[in-house]
Amino acid sequence: MRFPEKVRFLLVGGYNTSFSYGLYALFLWLTGGAAAQTALLLSFILSTPHSYLTQKFFVFATRGNYGREYLTCVLSWAISYGLNILLLQGFLVLGLNAYLAQLIALILVTINSYLMLKYLAFHRHQKTG
Repeated sequence: MRFPEKVRFLLVGGYNTSFSYGLYALFLWLTGGAAAQTALLLSFILSTPHSYLTQKFFVFATRGNYGREYLTCVLSWAISYGLNILLLQGFLVLGLNAYLAQLIALILVTINSYLMLKYLAFHRHQKTG
């Protein structure tokens, strides 16, 4: 049985979000909680290749196009990362602790990530003819 794409995205996205958040929490802990933006950057760098592979193979099931898809994924995630930076900083300014602030920010950027991956990175071009 094959799950619908949106269900696969939620499952794989949940796993990838947990992986990324785990890296963020680890780096934040290693800095004594003093470097939320640095922890975010490191988790972004390390989780990007991992997320690309899980999205490619388990969600969108595309073939080939590794270079183009990876670059488009990185661009998509860079936009989501920018949004994440703003949300994280905003929540920190509001007084939330860095762990909770990032958890909420991750939830909010998930929809953006799905749309960008579906329509930009893993978009299947229809052949006309």
